[in-house]
Amino acid sequence: MFLPVAWTLFVVLALISFGMVAAYWLDVQDRRDLSLRRRIGYSLATLAFPLTIPIYAIAGGAGWPRPMRVAALAPPVALLLFLAFLFGLIR
Repeated sequence: MFLPVAWTLFVVLALISFGMVAAYWLDVQDRRDLSLRRRIGYSLATLAFPLTIPIYAIAGGAGWPRPMRVAALAPPVALLLFLAFLFGLIR
């Protein structure tokens, strides 16, 4: 009974996560206060996006408005839902 709701929530959060990855990467590339080496480092951090995007948004490096900072929490929540599906916690 909860599975369709959880699956829908997962899909919506996964789509938001893709948008947040793009927003993060574009924001890092647009910041001229970062050196080339730092921009490359932040770009490589995209590989661990469920952790790096919320840290980047909440730590203040982004300077994003509040809705984007809240949306930055979508990747870890989507990952948790995926793991819950994977291990059979949601049926």
